[in-house]
Amino acid sequence: MRATKPFLQARGLDIRTTSGRPLFHQLDLILATDRVAMVGRNGVGKSTLLKVLAGEISPHHGVVRWSQRPWMVAQTLGHSEHIQLATWLRAHPRHSAQLLDEASTLGLVHVARRVVDTCFLPANPRTVARQTLQPAASLGELRKLHLLAAKIANPHMLLLDEPTSDLDADGASWLRGWLKTWPNGLIVISHDRDLLRTFGDFLVVAESGCHHHHGSYAELRAQLAADQREEEVRYLRALQRLEQQEQKHDRICQRRKRKKNVGRLHELRRRTSRARLNDKRSYAQQSQARVAKIRDQRITAARELTRAARRALMVSLPLHVKPPSLPPSNGPVVRLKQITAVVETATEPPAKRVLFSQLNLDLGRERLALIGPNGAGKTTLLDIILDNRKPCQGVAWTAFSKVGTIAQGGRDWLLPHSLLQLLRETADVPDLDSAVEILHAHQFPLALGKRPLHSLSPGERVRAALICLFARRPALDLLVLDEPTYSLDLVGLNALTTALQTWPGGLLVASHDAEFLCDIGVGQELVLGTGNAHNWELRVPTDKIAHTP
Repeated sequence: MRATKPFLQARGLDIRTTSGRPLFHQLDLILATDRVAMVGRNGVGKSTLLKVLAGEISPHHGVVRWSQRPWMVAQTLGHSEHIQLATWLRAHPRHSAQLLDEASTLGLVHVARRVVDTCFLPANPRTVARQTLQPAASLGELRKLHLLAAKIANPHMLLLDEPTSDLDADGASWLRGWLKTWPNGLIVISHDRDLLRTFGDFLVVAESGCHHHHGSYAELRAQLAADQREEEVRYLRALQRLEQQEQKHDRICQRRKRKKNVGRLHELRRRTSRARLNDKRSYAQQSQARVAKIRDQRITAARELTRAARRALMVSLPLHVKPPSLPPSNGPVVRLKQITAVVETATEPPAKRVLFSQLNLDLGRERLALIGPNGAGKTTLLDIILDNRKPCQGVAWTAFSKVGTIAQGGRDWLLPHSLLQLLRETADVPDLDSAVEILHAHQFPLALGKRPLHSLSPGERVRAALICLFARRPALDLLVLDEPTYSLDLVGLNALTTALQTWPGGLLVASHDAEFLCDIGVGQELVLGTGNAHNWELRVPTDKIAHTP
């Protein structure tokens, strides 16, 4: 991935985690107008590398140079991203009209107007950022606005971390459309299969190192599968070599022991002097010590090679998730009667906007998908169900002792405890062996099970939280999941899907991933933002209708 006039150069990068774990060693990267997708499992350091390339954090060794500072849209939008947007608008006021014009085509004019208006108040960018941090907009609308600003800014190098997170189907389609024709440098971290299919260059990140792949996404998956098989073969051969060397070592030790005993008998018969015996013993000890040292070094090297080969393998343990046993159903766990939700728009003066009205819902052990465009009120409805927000009208009742929740990215599970600790302390798992078996069944790496949940990536934290909820006693009747596929790699997505397929209780899942919702077998869809009288509709998924006999 080289060009005559590079926009970004990275030389000899060494990057480690805050705990000192190495992520990258002597990484070189040169990019110009290349379009590169960065792929790899959760936790290998993709987001950390992107922050180093953006100049947000410094590498432990090496240097990064740009022809122009990259524009980055992070996975989690916070103060720094809003400051970047506010600073850019103040420095380029002529782009304000273009931002408002294009935002209107995306249905974001109310959000963009608030941002533009507050950016030109007599305040510094940090104050403006605080004022715009919580506009009347959803996370998806905020992400669209930041992506739109990046598109209009047209930087030499654009860095996007999970850009389809929070986006509805129309937003994801809009993003794929303009990224296909992006004229400058582009690095995207994503697990979105539709987005990855638009790329022809990939930076594959793994514990064993990084490498570049040129070709389609389908070819990449085929190549990764072939590499996986080769790694497994190398690992088995390394195990065989290690076993042979250890068997040889045992034979040599036994032979030396026999020779030592026989030698003593010979020396006794010969009546060798004590001085001569001491000389022979000294020579033998020195000689055998050198041979033993060499032999131990060879065995140690073989063991290290075997460990390295094992680390290079993907997690492919057989999945045997044991679902919890539930008592007979005792009626609905969630009841909503004539619920109405209203929010204030970001216009001046503020106006009222009805998200949905007169919504009725009884939910027990059914599987229900909550879908709708960005800003339709999915998060608002979940907040009402979980008593984080009161409805403007109507009555909401939830049996919280029977409900388990996981917010997007596991934000409600930012705990200092490790997964193994939680299983032992809160899920009544009898011993460490049982906890390890649970992790293996869910294909969750043991090394991550020892780390605090707040130190895990969002995708890893969601999986850890789900494992805790599966092990909860008494068993839960309903799981409420907000965008559970957010930031999940392929292994994690497969494990999550399989686990939810075995879940015997109810599911309320807010997601834009139609393929995932189909795979976990949702029976009904609650669609918000339909534009009818009450702005909601309860329906059977189209794939269920298609397969009805």
